[in-house]
Amino acid sequence: MLFKVMLMITLSNDEVALLKAILIALRGIKTQDIDKALVILSKAEKRGRL
Repeated sequence: MLFKVMLMITLSNDEVALLKAILIALRGIKTQDIDKALVILSKAEKRGRL
């Protein structure tokens, strides 16, 4: 089964600007950078730093 939900919300100008900034930042992140961050977090977690 496939359900489609459409939701309409109203955003303030500040919220729109924040959402746009987040999307632009996410677009700039490379998969390799995410992988490196996950490795660093995993190592820190194993050492009990998180």
